[in-house]
Amino acid sequence: MRTFSNFIDGAWVQAEGVIPVDDPSTGEVYGMVPDTPAAGVDAAVAAARRAFDGPWSRLTPAGRADALRRLATALEARFDELVDEMIMDTGATARFCPMLQVGSPLAHLRDFADMAHLLAEPESFPLDTSPSFGQWELHREPVGVVGAFTPYNFPLFMCVWKVAPALLAGNTVVLKPSPLTPVGPEALAQAALDAGLPPGVINVVHGDSVAGQALVSHPGVDLISFTGSTAVGTRVMAAAAATAKEVIMELGGKSPALVLPDADLETTVRGTLFSSMMHAGQACVATTRMLVPDSRYDEFVGLLEERGKVINVAPAADFGADIGPVISAAARERVEKFIASGIEHGARMLVGGSLPAGLPTGGHYVAPTVLVDLDNDNPAAHEEIFGPVLSVIRYSDVDDAVRIANDTPYGLAAAVWGSDLVRARGVARRIRSGLTWVNDAAVADVRRTPLAGRGMSGVGAENGKDGLLAYTKVRSLYTALDNNLDARAYGVVGSEWD
Repeated sequence: MRTFSNFIDGAWVQAEGVIPVDDPSTGEVYGMVPDTPAAGVDAAVAAARRAFDGPWSRLTPAGRADALRRLATALEARFDELVDEMIMDTGATARFCPMLQVGSPLAHLRDFADMAHLLAEPESFPLDTSPSFGQWELHREPVGVVGAFTPYNFPLFMCVWKVAPALLAGNTVVLKPSPLTPVGPEALAQAALDAGLPPGVINVVHGDSVAGQALVSHPGVDLISFTGSTAVGTRVMAAAAATAKEVIMELGGKSPALVLPDADLETTVRGTLFSSMMHAGQACVATTRMLVPDSRYDEFVGLLEERGKVINVAPAADFGADIGPVISAAARERVEKFIASGIEHGARMLVGGSLPAGLPTGGHYVAPTVLVDLDNDNPAAHEEIFGPVLSVIRYSDVDDAVRIANDTPYGLAAAVWGSDLVRARGVARRIRSGLTWVNDAAVADVRRTPLAGRGMSGVGAENGKDGLLAYTKVRSLYTALDNNLDARAYGVVGSEWD
């Protein structure tokens, strides 16, 4: 039985109370994480504040970038071991895990480090309006202590997306990860030790609602960065408002894959099945609503059935697995209820319903499911399921398709598939989404492209220049460069002083 600890002020600390952690492929409990009380969060915030007030925030951006590269090197030294642990921890498949659960976070640490130049020099605006002379400067400064909440689906990946830009900007972090997937956050904390980061720069507190509430309401925390469900995110925003904290929110999605009449059949079907089913559908940007024109509906449904039926469900460690389990028994029950509700509201199950024989009985498996003949008001079509479920909706013309695509409270991601790129790009710009792909899906570039959800999908931006600067505050600094009192507004006040 593995015991996880909190990481506070550069040391491992065990908290009272424990939460069991299981292997999603088998349902067997393999570890325990602390259920941290408010006092443990207080200690972590105090450590982060001391580190912020110390030398960390005064390091140059280049110096902090070097620390991120050392973090990446320390993690990379454990690559194979970490892959094996995260297959068990997350249920990500042996083919999927090395790239997205471990390889991409390493690459992204280095990508963020390469953005240090965006913080290096202030913007300056010389002012010469005779007879006075001066200069305005805009300085980007760290916010302070960041409280970061990360989800279970991509635990190390999402830790990096928050910790790396926050640290690069000069902040310190208290990280509260999902208790369901503790391996990635623990690995990041160990890497902070191995890389020689000052104590308190990165802190990790495990736990559930008590720890979360303590962190978001803590007066010593200056900014909350949260990734998770819209329902929880809105509660976090409300709690943060009590102490006027800034928030960055990356929330839920119900992203459309809009198929234009001239779309390539094979590419579109494969791309959309991958996007909707990857990591058992547990991705906020998954395109889980496929909008297909009447003129080609039967053709697309036929190939979806053919391709969907050969998606292989197996334990995550099986290299032949296309998808593994969902994260927990509760998640499996939620997905199954959505499927049943979708059928009750008129959907037809094209693919799904049965799992292969021989799966571990305690595992949290859901058969890859394709539902067809839905209206957009079907619960399976308009609510985020977070499981391997694709809903297929027919439309009459492109205006109808755009209307359906935008008929959702979410606006996180979208894909448009079509051979005429000018037309496809034009349609893409009509969809309300922060991230839009044309003829592809699930592509990201953390250095150059921010993710900024619309509507109930988020507040602010992550990644890119916008996402980095979200972890800063701007200081406007004016310096007068002459002593010409006559040019100043206050030079005409109190003339009897002359």
